[in-house]
Amino acid sequence: MILCFVLLMSCSSRQTPGADADAACGYDSLMTFTKNKALEVVESGFSAGEGYGEVWIRDYNTFIELSAEVFDPELLKEQLLVFFRFQGEDGNIIDGFTPVEQVGELGYDYIYTDLEPRYAGHKNTVETDQESSLVQAVLKYVQTTGDSSIIYTIVDGISVGVRLEMALTFLMEHRFNETYGLIWGATTADWGDVQPEHDWGVYLTEDTHYAIDIYDNAMLLVAMDNYLELVPSDREQWQPVRKK
Repeated sequence: MILCFVLLMSCSSRQTPGADADAACGYDSLMTFTKNKALEVVESGFSAGEGYGEVWIRDYNTFIELSAEVFDPELLKEQLLVFFRFQGEDGNIIDGFTPVEQVGELGYDYIYTDLEPRYAGHKNTVETDQESSLVQAVLKYVQTTGDSSIIYTIVDGISVGVRLEMALTFLMEHRFNETYGLIWGATTADWGDVQPEHDWGVYLTEDTHYAIDIYDNAMLLVAMDNYLELVPSDREQWQPVRKK
């Protein structure tokens, strides 16, 4: 290891004056190549990959800004609205949705709604990031497209702005631990949405090992900040919750 380090330093010391510029040029070329490949991937659709038929909210939140470079804003908006059409009366948000005709033998307890007959939804109850992911994705949509009208779009008689607050309220009312002052979920692996205590691993069971993890709570803090940027009129109500 020491020999490799010495050789590396020796090579670095013999670089020509234009070496840094050449390296920077190579880096820029590599980044351009990688970005183009990434655009090719997201251009294929909104699912998590070839092995998935579903559109997942945590994935969509991850790549929506890149998708905005290749898709019409209205299509991006429509994908977000599907999640709101599946929103539960208590404010909860599904993990993802898949075309009804593609529902297979997977272990999901699929959710159906007359508001969105094209798709079947599902929710991994072991996870606590779906609501936060949707709030974040909406802000990214507004920032990348400049279209803030989504906040006022009505879904089953309720505006998206109000539904965003419903999503945050769900976490505070159904996933908040008063003793620790933080939200909880199950002990999970993979993308944080699979527990080992069950064959399928996506539902809370009597064998679940509960956890208060950094990820879920950090995602909620980001979501609260994002919500207040989208709906600043609610700052008086939500800023104290965020601070606490």
